[in-house]
Order: sequence, then structure tokens, then C-alpha cells
Amino acid sequence: MNSAKFSYSHDSIYIWDRVVRLCHWGIVTAFTVNYFIAEPGRLVHEIMGYAAMGLLTLRIAWGIRRRNSKSENSDTDFHASFSTISLSKHTFKTHISHLKRKQLPANHGHNPFGWLMFMVVIALLFGLGITGFMMEEIDALFGNSLLEWTHSIMADVLYGCVIVHIAAVFIVQYVGNIQLVRPMLTGWRKR
Repeated sequence: MNSAKFSYSHDSIYIWDRVVRLCHWGIVTAFTVNYFIAEPGRLVHEIMGYAAMGLLTLRIAWGIRRRNSKSENSDTDFHASFSTISLSKHTFKTHISHLKRKQLPANHGHNPFGWLMFMVVIALLFGLGITGFMMEEIDALFGNSLLEWTHSIMADVLYGCVIVHIAAVFIVQYVGNIQLVRPMLTGWRKR
């Protein structure tokens, strides 16, 4: 990779690439439309559901693809890669220690709690996609009350996760003295 592509400034670090940001905000949009605006079973609801599944599939493929990528510039360590997932006891302790000192490393993407939430959200989105598909595309399951209930509960749990995620972003951003919102908008974080 051309490191000049990532040289926004010496005071900034490239954290989230365009694909990650596109997937994140696209899924946010699809979920928001489906949860708050579109009526279940309507065409808009289905389109948003398929869009979310497509974006989720892209994000997973991107994370797997990035696992095998080597960065030429340490500042462009690809945080999209699933190879950066670390959920060991040590990783959690280190993250909490950094929070207590109000000094989170600026060159990190997800912290271990963020990766856990990411995995829960992936599971819920896939569950929503599968149950939604089954209700709409398999005639024998159309109107199945158990399937509708399961779909609805998963959507509500995902909404709860969204609230926790948003709160955690702002709390960790404040307590950890680190930018979390800006990198998801621009890709860049100040050191």
C-alpha cells in the first residue's frame, strides 16, 4: 500500500477504512429504518433487511480478507481484521487499566468489550435476516407466530445493544481520553 494515502497528518492515525465505515453506517441506517419507520412485511422493510445482510456479509468478508493483509505502515494497522480480536483475560485487564489511567492507546480499533459487542450484533443481525427471510420467502412459514415473536425479540435485543453501544462509546471516549466517534466518521483519530 502507498503510505502517502494514509498520511493525513503526523498528529492523526488511520483507524477505520471506507469499507468498515460504509458497512457500519449502512447497517445503522437499515436497522433504524426497519425498527422505527418501515412497517414489518412491507417492501421497504424487506429491502432494508436484505441491504443489512449484504453489508454484514461484506463486513465479515472484509474482516477475513484483512486478516491476511500485511500493513506497510504501522499507523495503518488494519483494525477491520478479525485477527486483531483478542478476548483473553489479560486483554480485558489491560483495557481496564488503560481506562483507569485515562490513557487508551490511540492506535487501537476495538477494545475487547467492543469486539464482544461486535460479535453479539453480528449474531443478532444474522438471526434477524434469517428469520425475516423465512417469514417472507417460505410460504409455509408466513404468519408463523413463533418466528414473528423470535424476530421481534431479536430486534428488541439489538436495539438494547445499540443503546449500550452508543453509551459505551461516549463514556469510553470521555473516560479514556480518546476519540471514538471521529474515526467512524472520517477514518482518522488524533494521537
